[in-house]
Amino acid sequence: MVVQIAVCDDEKIFLEDLVSQIYTQFSEKGNEIHINSFLDGKKLLEASDKIPFDVLFLDIEMPGLSGIEVAEKVRVTNPFVSIIFITNRDDLVFQSIRYKPFRFIRKPWLKEELPEAIEAIINKIKNDNLYYTVSFNNSTKQIRITDIMYIESYKHDIYLCTEDNKYRIKSNLHKIEKEFEVYGFIRVHSGYLVNYRYIYSIDKTKVILNNKDMVPISRYRLETVKQKLQLFTRGT
Repeated sequence: MVVQIAVCDDEKIFLEDLVSQIYTQFSEKGNEIHINSFLDGKKLLEASDKIPFDVLFLDIEMPGLSGIEVAEKVRVTNPFVSIIFITNRDDLVFQSIRYKPFRFIRKPWLKEELPEAIEAIINKIKNDNLYYTVSFNNSTKQIRITDIMYIESYKHDIYLCTEDNKYRIKSNLHKIEKEFEVYGFIRVHSGYLVNYRYIYSIDKTKVILNNKDMVPISRYRLETVKQKLQLFTRGT
């Protein structure tokens, strides 16, 4: 798999140094990558219409479109892209939380903080491309785990629900929870696990998914769900 990366910063010298360091870090770990670099967010957005980027390295402060504005627009068509913000200003970090950034890297500490971020993103990409094998009708099928939006327990069956299908398996939710928690699935109700990647919002009674489907949430789980969601979206 070739990892498609976009790097955007309006300072040319810093951009070239950042691209060089990213390439070195990925190559040392044996990963094949393709890097597109941009001096402004508009050019990155034009490219993102043609290239399904896996990772974005974005300077938060840029003339024209800021990194936060670029992230907002890219997320519309590429909701699972991993975003790493590069910044000189810690106060801008909080403005960007709603776009679920994977990491923040401070420019003065680039050499210290970049290796950890890249190692974490490599592990995430590996997890995002893991498959789960289900058996039904005397045949088997592999489902990419990140394509599963939520898991529902109904009577004595478990349903793995993707955007297009439901796959029924024989198991129990307690066992499935232990298997899938490491992949970012959160127990929101006695009968449901939800993939954090698809959570759009949470209120007192339900979880609203990106496609506007709704899953019930237990009141006593509400705070725990919110805490786990924050951990997963921060990549921890």
